[in-house]
This record gives sequence, structure tokens and C-alpha cells, in this order.
Amino acid sequence: MMRKKWISLLLFCVITVCCNGQTDDYKFYSQLDTVKKSGFYNIELTPALTAHLKTDYSDLRIVNDSGKWVPHVLHFPTSEVVNDAINFDLKYTQPENNKVNTSLIIVNSKNTISNIGLVINNTLAERFCTLSGSNDSKNWFVINDSILIDPKPAATGTANTFFIAFPPSNYRFFKIVIKNNNKDPFEIRRIVQSSTAVLPVSYKTKSFQNPAVAILQKDSGKISYIKISQQQPYHFNNISLKLSGVKYFSRKADLYTLVGNNHSFSNPGQLLHSFIISNNSTLQFKVPFSNAKIFYLIINNEDNLPLKVEEVNTTVNPHYITSYLEKDNNYKLILGNELATFPIYDLSNIYTKISDSIPLLSAGNATAFKENSITVKPVKNNKWILWSAIFAVLFILLLFTIKMVKEVDKRKQDDSL
Repeated sequence: MMRKKWISLLLFCVITVCCNGQTDDYKFYSQLDTVKKSGFYNIELTPALTAHLKTDYSDLRIVNDSGKWVPHVLHFPTSEVVNDAINFDLKYTQPENNKVNTSLIIVNSKNTISNIGLVINNTLAERFCTLSGSNDSKNWFVINDSILIDPKPAATGTANTFFIAFPPSNYRFFKIVIKNNNKDPFEIRRIVQSSTAVLPVSYKTKSFQNPAVAILQKDSGKISYIKISQQQPYHFNNISLKLSGVKYFSRKADLYTLVGNNHSFSNPGQLLHSFIISNNSTLQFKVPFSNAKIFYLIINNEDNLPLKVEEVNTTVNPHYITSYLEKDNNYKLILGNELATFPIYDLSNIYTKISDSIPLLSAGNATAFKENSITVKPVKNNKWILWSAIFAVLFILLLFTIKMVKEVDKRKQDDSL
């Protein structure tokens, strides 16, 4: 009986150590505020947290006092809609369509719109364009003069729709001018407007500003090389520039992120995005999602004087996690695990609609775990405990096996007598 109790105790230790393994290999934690009422909560993924997360957020967990994972769902308000979109055809004319420019004059039959979709025959080509608005089709006012059209071929069919998004406008006419740069134009079949659903008001304009960056610029020949260094690998999908040195300008800029550890002005890495910078634009650009700590901006000056990059700001659209938390319990976020994969929770299938009425729960700054510690209760030599427990169980099982063999042999001897 005593030996059975010892075996049960050792098995319990093995199971406990395995449970603690749910929090192993995570490098940082962030304490959440006290939960005063049981229910669903939204938690903002601020720059203080994203600096220690992968860009797909697969290494983020909520844990309770026991170190057990608490189910959560990710949601990104800027990409969420509350109902399916419907596309409406817009009337338009095409006064110019050649290797220099493609011009489109669009009639707005709605009061206010915020997107225009170009239905383009499948292509892998890219072009830059400008967007302007007018109330009389004579006097035009700029809306955006640096838009990259990079249509993705449709998985089925021979055409796809590329949407140009812009601040809500009620101009009677819109003009799109696509710069073809002596290349063949797109084949545009239709122009549409999407009735995209309105996002919750609290999420509409909010974005997270990352801390200031360090800038190093080198002008060589017709090229300006700008090295931008973030304090941490903060996530970003928007950058804004402050430029000086030339009053009127319109130039192509390329954004590069590192590939490996070796990089320089002549080896800036991999092209992430291209855009046009000009004196009459906002100098604010959407870029593919990245967490590059160091990236390079290459400006093509042609035969013009170089621009001086005074300031670079990076921001990221708001990202949240939502979870059901119990009153008076203590919870943490754990993060920073390169080996982590997406957890599979029932909640992701059950809780499909994120309400803007869910309260926010604040998270503290990310704090590094001490070496050889786990999230809840520090345990030294955690792996040694696991292996010791396993060997102990195997040793006891071996003793029992030897004893059983001896008893069998003894009975055989007794029977032979």
C-alpha cells in the first residue's frame, strides 16, 4: 500500500511539471489589471508588448495563477466589418489611356464615399496613381498623390478588384491618373464602390505611435540612403516622414528590411514597399506589416538636390485580444517564444463577433523572466525535476518487476515440491 502511494505521488509530480511546461520558453510577462467583474475583456496590444511578439501573435498567451492558458481570440478592428460588403457600379469616362497615363473621371452618385474599386484583368504589374476630387470637373483638389496599385490575380476568374481607400469625401467627381511610365496600361473593365460596414467609433482613427527612431542619412550620387533604427522591434504598418531641403519635389522611395545580420547602405536587404514622396502629399504611407528593428529608405533623387529626412515616425493599427476572465482572479500575458505556434481554442469558433461595448483591461509593461524561471512560481532546474521524477517512477516499476519475477519463481519451486 505504501509503495502505491509513492507511485501516485511521483506520477502527480510528473503531471505537475508537465503543466508548468505550458509557460516554459516564454521570455517576458505583463501583469493584467485586477478583474472586478467576470466577463469578456479587450486587451490592447501596445508597442510595449508588440516589441516582444512575433508579427502573427502566435507567441502570446493569457495565463492564470496556476500557469494554465486562458483561451483568447485575436481581432484587428481596421480589417473587421459588421456585415457583408456590396459593390455598386460607378459611371466613368476614360479620356486618356496610353503608355504615359491612364486617366479615369468617375461620377459620384452617392453623397459620401470612401473607396473606389478598379476591376482589372488579372496582371502581376504594378503602377502608381494619384486621386483627386472636384465639384465641377474643372477645378481639382488632391486627395492622395502616392497610391500603389498592386492587384493580386484572382484565384478563380480572369479579373480582380483593387480598392483604393481614402477619407470620406462627397465630391461630385473623382479623378484617378495612373502613371504608366512608357509601359502598357492596365485593362480596366469596371469601376465600383463598396458599401463597407462602419467600424466601431472607438476604433476608427486610433493607432499606436511607436517611440522615436534614430536616423542616419548618406547622400551619394543620385541616391539618398537613410538608415532607420527603432529602439525595439516594434510592429508597424504605417510610416510618416518629415522632409526639408527642397521646396518642390516628387520622387520614388523604396523601403527595405534586413535579410540576415549583414547590412549596409549598399546592402539594405529585401524590398518591402515602394511609394512616391512629394511636397503636396501628407507624406504618410501604409506599408506591409513588419517588426524590423532596422530598415532602410532609399530615395531616388535623379538630377535634383537631395532631400533631408528630418523625422520618421512608425505607427501600427490597433490590435486586441479578447478573453473571458473571472472576477478577482489574477492574470498575466506571457510572450516572446520563437517556438510557439497558434493555440487551438474553442473560443475562436464560439465568439465570432467582437462588440465595441466590451471593456478594456490594461496590461503593464513587459518584464523579462529571470533565467531558468517560469511564469507563476520560479522552479530551479525544472527539466532536472522532470527527468528525476521519470527515472524514479521507472526505478520503482523495475523493483516491482524484479519482485514479481522472484515471487513467480518461488511459487514454481513450491509447486515442484
